[in-house]
Amino acid sequence: MKKLILLVLFIPLAGFGQKGLYYDNKVLTIEIPTNIDVLNGYPTADELNSNAIDYYNKATKLFYKLPNLKDVDEKNKLLNQVANYFTKAINSDSKFIQAYDNLGKTYRMLNENYLAIKSYEISLKIFPKGNTARQNLALVYKEIGDWDNAIYQYTTLISLNPNNPEGYYGLASVYSRIKNYDLALPYALDALNLYKKSPPNYIGDSYGQVGLIYYYLGNKSEGRKYIQTAKKEYIKNGFESNFYSTFPQTLLNELNIN
Repeated sequence: MKKLILLVLFIPLAGFGQKGLYYDNKVLTIEIPTNIDVLNGYPTADELNSNAIDYYNKATKLFYKLPNLKDVDEKNKLLNQVANYFTKAINSDSKFIQAYDNLGKTYRMLNENYLAIKSYEISLKIFPKGNTARQNLALVYKEIGDWDNAIYQYTTLISLNPNNPEGYYGLASVYSRIKNYDLALPYALDALNLYKKSPPNYIGDSYGQVGLIYYYLGNKSEGRKYIQTAKKEYIKNGFESNFYSTFPQTLLNELNIN
């Protein structure tokens, strides 16, 4: 049986057809399919073309080499090779949602935001309930300052997955970026309450988000409480340096956090 290296695969689905996706001279062209069978979940390895899986796994193995590369040009060269393999995987099997999602990630790492957006869009065209594509599409829109589209994608993520804290956290971050802290706060609190149910090692980010929103709303006592807790969580999970890179020393001095 063929196996995929990276992703956990889920529900078996029906067939799918689309025109094409190709990579040529570092340019990705995606045609959004007009006639498709919408999928209800990620295709399993048994349902995918074996050549597609081989290309996908080659791309994944190259990803593992990234941490060992220090030179930016070398990393970009490798990422372009990764994009090429993911595209070949898609050309071999056009319902390969995981390849679209990882192609989007690759282009995000190359700062090719438009190409990342197109990759995630086609993934969602095939599998509209895909958390990975939806969340990362929202993130790209946030990174490029397209606030309306970022809000729409995070709101959709919440409606599709109301128990997933990522949508609430993302929406709070967007409203914080545009300084609408009154709207940001309830989403940040919702995210934190959901994270608490099964605390990830990065829960300090959520405490910190709430603390900063309170601070910018002028409630410094609540801001201090949450940022102090964020510090404890960062240290407990081995991310103390992340705490000090996130919160400027002037703010910590102002709130008497040491």
